[in-house]
Amino acid sequence: MASTRVFCSNTVSVIDYRCEADPEDTPFVERHDSFSIAYVRRGAFGCRARGRSFELVAGSILIGHPGDEYVCTHEHQGGDECLSFHLAPALVDAVGYRPEIWRSVCVPPLPELVVLGDLETAAREFGLSPFHFLRLFARVLGVTPHQYLIRSRLRRAARLLADDTMPVTEIALDVGFGDLSNFVRTFHRAAAMSPRSFRQAARGNRKIFQKLLATAAARPRMAAAVPN
Repeated sequence: MASTRVFCSNTVSVIDYRCEADPEDTPFVERHDSFSIAYVRRGAFGCRARGRSFELVAGSILIGHPGDEYVCTHEHQGGDECLSFHLAPALVDAVGYRPEIWRSVCVPPLPELVVLGDLETAAREFGLSPFHFLRLFARVLGVTPHQYLIRSRLRRAARLLADDTMPVTEIALDVGFGDLSNFVRTFHRAAAMSPRSFRQAARGNRKIFQKLLATAAARPRMAAAVPN
C-alpha cells in the first residue's frame, strides 16, 4: 500500500492511502496504532473487526481505535483510496472520548460523500475539474449529482416496495440510505405518502389514493376560508 503524508501537526496528521490489492492477495491482520477517521474516496473493500464484517464503499468512514485489530479484504478489482485523519489522544480527550463511537468500526456512507467520491472519478474520466463537471451535469440534467442520486435511489425503492416482500428497513439500507427515518422522510417528500402506504397502494389499496385526492381537493376550500 502506498501512503503519502499530506499534513502533520502535534495533534493531527493526514495520510493519503492508495491500495492496489486484488482478490488474489491473502488478507492479513493489521492493528490501529492511533485514533483515526478514514474517508473512502474511491473503490470498495471489506473489513472484519470486533467480530463483525463491513463492506466499505466510496463515502464510507472507517474508524480506528488504538490497539484494535482488523483485517481488510479485497473482493473487487481496481484498488481503493482513503484519506485518513490520525488524532492524538489529547485531542480525542479534549473533544470528549466516547467508546461507542470509537469502537463502532464503520459509518455507512452519506449520500453527499458518495457523490463527492464519484464526482472526482467522473470528472477525471472526462478531463474536467470537479467544479466544472458539476456545472455541466446540472446544466444538462437539471439537477445536481446529489439530487440525481437520491432520485435514483427512490426509484429503486419504489420498485422494491411494489414488487418485493422485503421489509421497509431492508429496502432503505439496500438502496443506500443510512437509516430508516431519513429514508421515510425523503420518500414521503417525494411521493406524498409513506413507504408503507406506497406499498399498500401498489398492491391495489385504492383508498389511499382517494384519501390523498380528498385532502388535495380540500386545501383550496380551507385556504379560501382563512380571512386575509
